[in-house]
Amino acid sequence: MNDLYLHAMFGLGGGLGAVLRHWLALKVRHDLPFSTLIVNVLGSLLLGIWIGYLGGPVDIPEDQRRLVFGFCGGFTTFSSFAYQSLELRRERTLVLAAGNILISLALCWFALWLGLTLTR
Repeated sequence: MNDLYLHAMFGLGGGLGAVLRHWLALKVRHDLPFSTLIVNVLGSLLLGIWIGYLGGPVDIPEDQRRLVFGFCGGFTTFSSFAYQSLELRRERTLVLAAGNILISLALCWFALWLGLTLTR
């Protein structure tokens, strides 16, 4: 397959995911970040169903894989994070998976804090 076509499929999926995430954020208004929670959970569920139903990313045609991973990435990158953490648990150890989760959350929170602090 042509590389440009594959990049376009990823971009198309990402654009659709981002539009849907924005639409949901406008529809779900609350004091707590429920729209973020919803997209993170739905994105993780979609990726899990998609990979589980089709037998895994290796068995899926490259253009379809790029479209769905692009969509999930545009909708939420948390779905990729959840999948990668699960794969660490499956292929290696619970300790590595837990470490990935804790380090990712801690570093992201720290980076957010740092960015906010540097811009004040």
